[in-house]
Amino acid sequence: MLGAEQLVGRGVAYTHGTANLKLYLGPGGHVITAVYGGTSSGTSQFSSSASAAATQLQTFGTGTVTITGADSATIFNATGQYGGVFINSRSQSGKALSAISFSFVSTGDVTGGAPRFSIPIDTDGIGSTDNGYAFLDVLGCGYTTGTVSTTSSNCHVNFNSVDYTNWDTFAALNPTYRLAPGFIPFIIADEPGSYAVNSIDLR
Repeated sequence: MLGAEQLVGRGVAYTHGTANLKLYLGPGGHVITAVYGGTSSGTSQFSSSASAAATQLQTFGTGTVTITGADSATIFNATGQYGGVFINSRSQSGKALSAISFSFVSTGDVTGGAPRFSIPIDTDGIGSTDNGYAFLDVLGCGYTTGTVSTTSSNCHVNFNSVDYTNWDTFAALNPTYRLAPGFIPFIIADEPGSYAVNSIDLR
């Protein structure tokens, strides 16, 4: 059992009639079952796929990653550390590359390929496998501060050591490629530095 909570009946910190339990789950899918036993007539049980986590930024890594807003985070890495964020949602899984729209704004440090998108790609149509990650980073978009986006014509894409002018070109040259089903795209910084990513769109 992960924990037990009581329904909120007073105060202003939480919505009345709700129960609140804070969990920190690792990357990947999680199924949480909640049991409500608040009436004498019996209990009711329901399952959810961690719906809150499916819409909120989650952190990972060995560096210090701090969620600073609904769509923003900072990443601080010392030497040898890495960190990043993701949204535990598979709403984009299996979609054609031309249907994908991800973006973030970088306002902190830029070092090599950090920070960057790492987007899992399926090239052979075999479900639940990925054949590599497509990378989009700040320097690859031609600047040190600005928007990294799959819709930007100036953001280069690197996939399996091949460079593409932008995401549209990558999609046009590979019409059968898909976002790998069951895998989650993420933003990562894996060089020392203090990074800030804002206006994150991973949905």
